[in-house]
Amino acid sequence: MSIPKFHFPVKDLSNDRVKLEPFIASKHGPAFFSATAPYPEIYAHIPRGPYNTESSFLSDLIEPTHSDPDWLVFAVISLSNPPGALAGVIAYLNTSPVYLVTELGMVITFPAFRGSGVTTNAVGLLLQHALDAPEQGGLGLRRVAWQANS
Repeated sequence: MSIPKFHFPVKDLSNDRVKLEPFIASKHGPAFFSATAPYPEIYAHIPRGPYNTESSFLSDLIEPTHSDPDWLVFAVISLSNPPGALAGVIAYLNTSPVYLVTELGMVITFPAFRGSGVTTNAVGLLLQHALDAPEQGGLGLRRVAWQANS
């Protein structure tokens, strides 16, 4: 699986706490599956999952998003405690270059990283990137939505 198809240029985003990079199955899939397999409740508010195998996770959740230009799934990499560890995923979804909108979703933070600030920093990076003008390195969108399930 290669770089996902997305309406806008794809790049890594980072600050001093986290790095967001496009989710690549061969690079992030094994770590994601092993971190989530013991916690099926992680999928309580995701329309798919939990998964019994890494291949079912990749074929049911990741591969469809890679072929849909409205979606871009990022791996959330912690830059502290421990540095370089996969901490979860977050995505742009329902992105429209016509209406200049996107939605943040598929937010999954592994239990070991909850309360560490990685999710807050990931959301901040995605918001800044989405709303900054293209000449500032952003997407130049006009609106970012967030829908939550509880």
